[in-house]
Amino acid sequence: MKLIRATQDDEPLLTEFFEQSILPGQIELRLKRPQGFFKQYEMQSKDFVTYMLLDKKDEICALATIVFRQGWIHGEPQTIGYATDLRVSPTRSAVLHWSQHFLPALEQERAIHNCKYVFSVVARGQRQAFNAFIRPRSPKRQMPRYYSFRSFQAIMLHGLYPLASPPLKTIETRKAREMDREALCDYIFRKKQIKPYYFANSPEMVSQQIDAWPNLKLEDFWVAFDYQSNVVGCLAPWHSKETQQWVPAAFHRKGKSLQESLQLASYLRLAHRFGQLHQPLDFFFLTHLFADNPDIFYSLLWHAFKETTINQFLTYTHFEKDLMTTPPRGFIHSGAGANLYSILSPNEPPPELLRPTFHRTQPDFELAFI
Repeated sequence: MKLIRATQDDEPLLTEFFEQSILPGQIELRLKRPQGFFKQYEMQSKDFVTYMLLDKKDEICALATIVFRQGWIHGEPQTIGYATDLRVSPTRSAVLHWSQHFLPALEQERAIHNCKYVFSVVARGQRQAFNAFIRPRSPKRQMPRYYSFRSFQAIMLHGLYPLASPPLKTIETRKAREMDREALCDYIFRKKQIKPYYFANSPEMVSQQIDAWPNLKLEDFWVAFDYQSNVVGCLAPWHSKETQQWVPAAFHRKGKSLQESLQLASYLRLAHRFGQLHQPLDFFFLTHLFADNPDIFYSLLWHAFKETTINQFLTYTHFEKDLMTTPPRGFIHSGAGANLYSILSPNEPPPELLRPTFHRTQPDFELAFI
């Protein structure tokens, strides 16, 4: 087997292999890329590399992509990598060869890009990936080391309880207007600056990133204002259907129970339906999600949910011990656990950024990019 860098010419084969792969869990998922394999990365950065492992017949049996972005850590510029879309055929040969080949490629790319930090997400339901790459049985195998940085849940909002309180009237929450751009971008930038790492170094850069995000407009933002008309919270619902679709391939016990419960609740107008087998899920990522307190957070979620239809739900990231983003009690919700890992070389000590601190702020992380 051989590991090679993919090119644009390989896109049809990459798309075919990727879309055939299944993400395991109580709800098994296939991901589809309507605009091609690379579009998901192009919306984040122009600098990315995909590696694919080929067998003797030159057929793909594994792949992964590393996206490199300009970031900032403690105000200092750093290239930050994100390893994503690891797909390995469920054969012992593919797993072993991928383990042998990927570490040298990863270290080479880190050196080329002068990249000290590479992060990756592994869902807790991906037992094969967890056992093969994060907790391998053989200590003799030279493999990348996965260092757990943060645990989180992808929270899905399915409905509002009948007695759920409306938002406080002292919080004005409305759609953004062009006249709000400067104040909104300044608010987002200030919120990003307190994070352990972030991807915008000025309000102007925040504005540019919003304009460059496919199918996202400033007018899509929900913005919360205090009594002095200061921005105190925001979010932007975004649908990924044109770049990446999430399609249920199978519902297992808990997944089937969730689907059936929501179907029943939808008849009672308590919740929205979840979706059907082999049909793309209809949902919005809550991007650019910031709030000054839980009441503001609730108001933003409440207004965003009121805009959805009976077949839609909302999803956002809730990092462990982050009280601000705890799902409000008024919402019917579910969650899927995952970990954000930093990928290190086998003998590399964890950098200062990864060491536990008393004040655990959350990283600049968008669930829509995984």
